[in-house]
Amino acid sequence: MKKRKLLHMRIRALCFSVFLSCFCWTWAQEGDEVLFTIEGEEVYTSEFMRVYEKNKEIVVEEEGKGFEDYFDLFLDFKLKLKQARDQDLDTSSTYQSDLAKYREQLVQPYLQNPEALDELTREAYDRSVIEVNASHILIRVAPDASPKDSLTAFERINAARKEILGGKDFETVARAYSEDPSVQQNGGNLGYFNAFAMVYAFENAAFETPVGEVSEPFRTQFGYHLVKVLDRRNSPGEIEVSHIMVKKDSAKPGKSREKIDEIYLSLEQGDDFAKIAQEHSDDLSSARKGGKLPKFGTGRMIREFEEVAFSLENEGDYSKPFSTQFGWHILKLDKKYPVPTYEELKPRLEAKVKNGSRAGYVERSLAGKVGEDYALVIDMKLLNSTRELSRFEGVTDTILQVQDRAFSADDFYQFAKNEKNKTKGELFDTFKNKKIIDYYKDHLEDTNPEFAATFKEYREGLLLFELLQKQIWDRSERDSVELENYFKAHRDQYNWRPRADVLIGSCTQKEKAEQVRRLLLNGRSPESIKEALNEGATIHVLFSQGKLEEGSSKLPEGFRFSLGVSEIFEEEENQYTLMRVDRIYPATRKELNEARGEVLNDYQNYLEQEWVKDLRETYAVKINKRNYKELKSKLEK
Repeated sequence: MKKRKLLHMRIRALCFSVFLSCFCWTWAQEGDEVLFTIEGEEVYTSEFMRVYEKNKEIVVEEEGKGFEDYFDLFLDFKLKLKQARDQDLDTSSTYQSDLAKYREQLVQPYLQNPEALDELTREAYDRSVIEVNASHILIRVAPDASPKDSLTAFERINAARKEILGGKDFETVARAYSEDPSVQQNGGNLGYFNAFAMVYAFENAAFETPVGEVSEPFRTQFGYHLVKVLDRRNSPGEIEVSHIMVKKDSAKPGKSREKIDEIYLSLEQGDDFAKIAQEHSDDLSSARKGGKLPKFGTGRMIREFEEVAFSLENEGDYSKPFSTQFGWHILKLDKKYPVPTYEELKPRLEAKVKNGSRAGYVERSLAGKVGEDYALVIDMKLLNSTRELSRFEGVTDTILQVQDRAFSADDFYQFAKNEKNKTKGELFDTFKNKKIIDYYKDHLEDTNPEFAATFKEYREGLLLFELLQKQIWDRSERDSVELENYFKAHRDQYNWRPRADVLIGSCTQKEKAEQVRRLLLNGRSPESIKEALNEGATIHVLFSQGKLEEGSSKLPEGFRFSLGVSEIFEEEENQYTLMRVDRIYPATRKELNEARGEVLNDYQNYLEQEWVKDLRETYAVKINKRNYKELKSKLEK
C-alpha cells in the first residue's frame, strides 16, 4: 500500500504517461507518417496528436512549457514501456493477476443492456406509483418435477379457473384448491402491493390482468398460479408511525382489551404517546424508542395494521384501539412520505432491477443482442434425451457451441447441479446465456474500440507502475545510504521556517471568541476556559496545540509569530480564530528524519532523471526531423 501511495504522490509527473496510453494502439493508418522509432519500432504522428489533444490541459501546469516538453514526456513514456517489455514485466504473475482484476472491473459497464435496463427501471417506477389488490390460487409443483406431475398440476389449476369462469366465487374456489397455507385465513387475498413485492412473473400477471378479471394460468418457481385483480389505486407512498401494543392474554382475554382502553383514555386526556409506549407497550423493540417504527409502505405489514396506519390523515393523529393476531394496538401517524419522482427513485430502482429477479431479463436481453452475431449450435436431441440433470454428469458430447468454443453435457451439469428452483430448460437457457456473455467479454477488445482504449490505458499504466516500482521506489526505500548521501549533498534545500509553540482557539460566535481572548490574557488555562464556556453538548470553543511552522495551513493567512495572545481573525462566516504564541523557534536546517518525505520525493525524481538519461543512451531513437518540425510549427502557433 505504501508504494501505491507513492504512485499517487507522483501523479502529476505520471499522469501524462498513464493517460496518454488511452490512445496508444494501432494508429498506423494509411497516409500516417512515422514520428520516431525506438529500436526500429515505429511510433506515428497521429498517436502523438491524439495524446496531445487529450492531455494538453492537464499535463504541464507551469507556464512556459510547450511542445518540446510534451514530446519529451511522450518519448520517455515509450522508452519506459520498451524497457518494461524487454524485462518481461508484462508476463509476471503479479502483473497478470492485477491486470485481470482491473479488466473484470472495467468490463462490468459493458455487460449492461442500457435499453433493457431503462425499460425495466421505468416499468418498475410505473408499478411503484400504482398498487394492485389481488387474490391468487397456487397449485404447488417443483421446478424439476416430472412432465406427469407438471401436467397434473396444470390440469388442476385449469379446473379451478373453469369453476371461477363458470360463476363460482373466487374465494370459495381458492379455499378448495389453493395450496398456499395462508388461504384459510385470507381466502387467497394478498392485499395491496406494488413493484418488487412479488417475484417478477407474479408481478407481471397482477399488473397485466384487468380489474375484475382472472389471469391465465402461469408458472413461477413455486408452481402454477391464477390471479384475480380486485382493485388498482394510486400508491400512498410510505409512512412513519409509532404504536402501542398490548398482547392478548388467552387466559383473560378481557384484561388486554381493558388495558388498551385505559391507555386510549389517557391519550385522550393529553398524556404523551411516546412516554406511554415506553412504559406500557409490549413491543419492547419499539417501546424503547417511544413506539417509533421504521418507515414502511403497503405490503410490508399485516393487512389490519396497514389499513389503520394508512387511514390516519394528519401527522399526530392516533387511531382508536384495534385488534390483530398479535394483540391490541394504537397507532400514531408521525410522517407521510409521498412517492418520489422518477429521477429521485431511478438510482435505487436500477440497483433493484440489477440485483433482483428482473436481472435475468437484462442478462437474457444482452445475450440475445450480442448472440445474434455468433454462430450457436445446440444439440437438442442430447438436451432432451433425459429429464434427470444428473445423467449429464461425465458426458463429454458437445451440447452447446458458441463460435469456436464447445461445451459438453458435463459442463452443463457442473454449472447447474447446485441450482435450485429452476427447470432444466431454464437452467440450460441460463447456461447458454452465460457462455454467450463470457465469449463477448473475452473478445470485447476486438469489437469495442472504447473498451480497447480504456483497457490499454490500464494495461500500460499498470506496466509502468511495475517498472517504476522496480527502478525507482524499491531502490529509494531500500538504499538508505544513498538516500543519506543525497540528503548531505543537498542539505541547504531542507530548512525549517520560523516555528512556534501555538495554542489555537476556534469559535463560531465572535462574542465567545472575545471571552476566550480575555480569559487567555488573564492567564486562564484552556481546560478551565472550556469548562466555563462550553454548555454540555453545545461547544463554544475548541482548542488545539502544537509546534507549527510559519505559514502553516492551520494558521490564518498572513499570521506572523509574536509572543502572547493574538487578535481575533474572522477566517470565514461564523468561524473566529485566535492564537496564543508561547515560544518562538528561529529558522534552522532540518535533519534527515524531519525532512525524510521531501528528501525521498526529490531523490526519486533524481533517480528517474538519471534513469531516463540511461534509457536514451541504451535504446536507438530515430526522430523524423521533418515531421517533428512540422508538428512543432503547427502546435506552437
